[in-house]
Amino acid sequence: MMLEDVYKAMEKIGCLTLTTLDGDTPHSRIVGICGCDDEGIYFLTMYVKPFYRQLKKNPRVALCGIYPSSYKTGKNAVGQPTFAPGFTLRITGEAREIPEDEVKEKAEAGSRIHKYFLEDAARYPAIRFFRVFKGKGEIFDFDFEMEHRDHKLLRSRFSFGGERFNEPGARINPEACTACGECFEVCTFKAIIPGETYRVDGSRCDDCGSCFLVCPQDAIELSETI
Repeated sequence: MMLEDVYKAMEKIGCLTLTTLDGDTPHSRIVGICGCDDEGIYFLTMYVKPFYRQLKKNPRVALCGIYPSSYKTGKNAVGQPTFAPGFTLRITGEAREIPEDEVKEKAEAGSRIHKYFLEDAARYPAIRFFRVFKGKGEIFDFDFEMEHRDHKLLRSRFSFGGERFNEPGARINPEACTACGECFEVCTFKAIIPGETYRVDGSRCDDCGSCFLVCPQDAIELSETI
């Protein structure tokens, strides 16, 4: 997955939650993303804000959002809350302030994103420009009632700026698996693939733990974070 695809998802969401750290305390706020190119994801803040000071002291950030809505639409036949099909997006990474000379150079070269910053800075001189220059994340596409496909999830992970990600989902240790089929029977996400030894399709796995709980051989290995 390319950053261009990630930005298209951001545009659908609109504003995202961006979290920084102030010591051990996380602080979240809603931000608008200015744009995206091959070098990263761009946003603005003012140097007079705690947000700016937190970024300068600790560049680690997290972003997340949901489309189209986090509202429940009702309950399904088994009494679970229902949601309209959509997706969530989450990213963890590092942000860096962009020097003024770099902004001007790229604006003169035709970058729409950098031109936007210069126009905004003319109105608000305290504004500063940041780029999430490396990170990793996931688009968690959900259709829990299977309105548009025959499975509930499609999880797509990505990375940029030299970062690497772990594949999603639980794993089955092939040396321990006896192909008894218990995991297949309890998985409502259609993520278990039968065979001589069974395996998990991580792109469909919700990490719900049902397979982990029923496996008689303790062959299920829990998922890793992104």
